[in-house]
Amino acid sequence: MSTIRYSVSMPQPETHLFHVEVAVSGIPQPHHDFVMPSWTPGSYLIREFARHVQEFQACDAAGAPLSWNKLNKNTWRVTGGAGELTLRYKVYANELTVRTSHLDTSHGYFNGANLFVYLDGQRSHPVDLCVAPAYPDWKVATGLPAAPADYSSGNGSSAGPRPETAGALRHHFRADDYDHLIDCPVEVSNHRLLRFEVDGVPHRIAVWGHGNEAPERLQADTQAIVQAARDIFGGLPYDNYLFILHLTERRGGGLEHRNSSTNAVSRWSFRKPADYERSIALLAHEFFHTWNVKRILPASFQDFEYRWETYTRLLWVMEGFTTYYELVLLRRAGLISAERMLAILGERILRLLQTPGRHFQSAESASFDAWIKFYRPDENTQNTTVSYYLKGSLIALLLDLEIRERTGNKRSLDDVLVRTYQDFTLHDRGISDEAFQLVCEEVAGGSLQAFFDDFVRGVAELPFEAYLAKAGLDMTYGYKGDEYGERAAGLGVRVKEEAGRTLVQTVFSDGPAYHADISPGDEIIAVDGFRVGKGTIGDRLGDREIGERVTVTYFRRDELRAVEITLGQRPYNRLDITPVEGVTAEQQAVYTGWLGAE
Repeated sequence: MSTIRYSVSMPQPETHLFHVEVAVSGIPQPHHDFVMPSWTPGSYLIREFARHVQEFQACDAAGAPLSWNKLNKNTWRVTGGAGELTLRYKVYANELTVRTSHLDTSHGYFNGANLFVYLDGQRSHPVDLCVAPAYPDWKVATGLPAAPADYSSGNGSSAGPRPETAGALRHHFRADDYDHLIDCPVEVSNHRLLRFEVDGVPHRIAVWGHGNEAPERLQADTQAIVQAARDIFGGLPYDNYLFILHLTERRGGGLEHRNSSTNAVSRWSFRKPADYERSIALLAHEFFHTWNVKRILPASFQDFEYRWETYTRLLWVMEGFTTYYELVLLRRAGLISAERMLAILGERILRLLQTPGRHFQSAESASFDAWIKFYRPDENTQNTTVSYYLKGSLIALLLDLEIRERTGNKRSLDDVLVRTYQDFTLHDRGISDEAFQLVCEEVAGGSLQAFFDDFVRGVAELPFEAYLAKAGLDMTYGYKGDEYGERAAGLGVRVKEEAGRTLVQTVFSDGPAYHADISPGDEIIAVDGFRVGKGTIGDRLGDREIGERVTVTYFRRDELRAVEITLGQRPYNRLDITPVEGVTAEQQAVYTGWLGAE
């Protein structure tokens, strides 16, 4: 019988080194090629995980060394062993994000793509995982099922387990294949475990770190989110679910998996309403991925290639729709009001309108170029790109309202996702760009060709006013507090404070400074001879009129410069979405069906 077994131990957590063993038995080949992934699903950037591997070695069943050599940056070829061999190596893990791995004396957290090589040609082979915590009181939380009771303590060779893995017998798991192993992150620590059930299905929240969290509220609200998502699809597609929640000094984002997710939030984000809303929205976002991208997935995602990029033009659906549904779930779970949902949508619309790159990059191209653009932002990103999260969520908003109006509120974007799930996911099929449009058209009851050509494949401005009017809503732009009134003059730059200096962070291509020789990195020191800083430059410009000329004095690489600029209009920073007078019955039906309120 052939077996592939992985063992992870952490005998010296202060070194940030995971000790990994990979034992292969009963797979005779002239040589065995082991590959370390270059990226992890859900985070579309080549991260080169092999760079953290050290002290690689291989031995045969008797413990004798086997020869090996590296074929490229992340492939090791082991020769000999007659099908019985064990790899041993260490992985440095000191990057605390949801997509990487982290080990210290407080916990061990890992994503399989960071730690585990796979045997080339054997990715579909079932694998076992054995985890040895650094300390006896540490627990292990993962979405992987426990291995059968007859699980052997051996490592697939007569050499037997090494001393640091010998204590792992109580923490062993079974994965259907390598992809299943990679899709189940592991938290090893003294975490607190919150539990609840939905439809008899167990759910756990493993909380690592401490802050001002309220466990009962967190548990109840997370359960309400799960129920709201369940109601859309009519059931849950897993037999257990794990939320890993990291409480740290900063908000760190999330990463989705088939029956688990990792979420990192500020440890102090549970008291202030806006902070808590962002944290619970993150949980809703990653949980909704249980369907959207983990099961409803692009055709190209049916077989990931871990060594190089896997492209799709549908991230605007996979991430954008999920960003929209994080709000939908919060609203249906009763965690935000209809008015608050409209306020958040207004903030998102403003963000898009403050992104000049929306005129140059479509939602489809943003999805396709995620590998080289989205995760590698620079000072010009705002001018040339658009976020498929942001624009995708707003396309979802428009499409939802379009379908509701066309069908008299009998159908919605829910039906698009449910039909895709039924027609593709349940038949083990990924969906193509063209097929997704067809599903949308079937649900809407007519052609959406112009919609997709203009808003998905093209860069036409999204007509928010016209679509919100379908629900009896209007949009009003302005400035917070009206502190500028009609004199909302600006340079078209974003500045930051750094070591007491006011530095230009971004020069927007649709602002007056773009053609006035102001560049990112310049240090602005005065406007019309008066000193300004990050906190005062807005006030000085707010005293001026749009169209006035001002002299901006600044340093570029320690060279003093001055330039005259004609002031333009400062971007609006407030957008109110409010009901119009005398809504029709049709508008009221769309509004009520959409937001569940009058």
